[in-house]
Amino acid sequence: MNRLLTAADLVSAPAKPSPASTGATGLEPLHRHALIRTSNADVLRDLAGRRLGAERVDFRNAERFEAIVNLIELETIGLAFGTTTCDMVCDHRAADFIRVQIALKGRAVSCARGEATDVNEHQLAVAPAGVPWQMACQGGHRRLTLRLDPQALRRRLTALVGVQPRADFAVAPAIPAADPQARSLMRLLDFLTTQLNEQDAAFPAAVYRELEDAVHVAFLCASRHRFRDTLLDPSPMPDFGLVKRLEDYIEANWREPITIERLAREAGVSARSIFRLFERVRGYSPMAFAKSVRLRRAHEMLRSGDPAVTVAAAAAACNFANAGHFARYYRATFGELPSATMTRAEQS
Repeated sequence: MNRLLTAADLVSAPAKPSPASTGATGLEPLHRHALIRTSNADVLRDLAGRRLGAERVDFRNAERFEAIVNLIELETIGLAFGTTTCDMVCDHRAADFIRVQIALKGRAVSCARGEATDVNEHQLAVAPAGVPWQMACQGGHRRLTLRLDPQALRRRLTALVGVQPRADFAVAPAIPAADPQARSLMRLLDFLTTQLNEQDAAFPAAVYRELEDAVHVAFLCASRHRFRDTLLDPSPMPDFGLVKRLEDYIEANWREPITIERLAREAGVSARSIFRLFERVRGYSPMAFAKSVRLRRAHEMLRSGDPAVTVAAAAAACNFANAGHFARYYRATFGELPSATMTRAEQS
């Protein structure tokens, strides 16, 4: 990864380093879940590399060095608190979770896909999963990091709006802190971190699962993406009802040839209108949905272990006339050839 940020990106007037922890009791958010507490920069580099996915950690003005990282991972979210007494720049490997950076004090810069986003009292920063990420922090900067499982987030969004997001579903890198939905998210996280610090008042596991779901919903409402308006104004979209009806029709008639003309007759609108509706509401075409349904049915057949089911039979039953095309589509969807699925089913 090219070096995009350096400590010089956070030039500030020299100041006396402040203790990493605050408050009369010296406790910081998530203090019961300490991961790193050190005054040795090399120790931080080593632990950050092994536990936090950091490839490079550089410091400036590190004469009096202290670092704290607290981390807890729940089922579908994680929460971390971090602070250092000096300026710091970290390069991180791609991770399988979304990062939401919230400044509790001071300023930092988050950078993903070449786009730098300030993390300060005015805005939160979002770094996507699956890409390398950098962060540059001022000395004394205190930040809370929310980790989100993108698959759990996608499932929650689908349940809320009835729309299966595309694989490239994107969230904008900045969230204005003054937005009412962002304030709601931060209040929820403050409550959760406080609860996680209370040793004698732990909630049952079922309550934490509900709180995790609430965090997902709060983030989806606060972040900027193509479904946000639907979440904030959940009145049914006229287009959605028609698209859902056509999808139900495809599911019910998946064994039969599905053409755009047939869908147009069923819907009573033009083929061009159907393509537009699917693209606007779903982000894919009706024929792509029909293909996904047929592939899913073929997958179920090949996993059944039925000796009468062959790859050719499954392809034909699901209206794939070309065996080569079927194998290619199948592998792109399920990560293996149909013959591999069938063989594994026979051996189980």
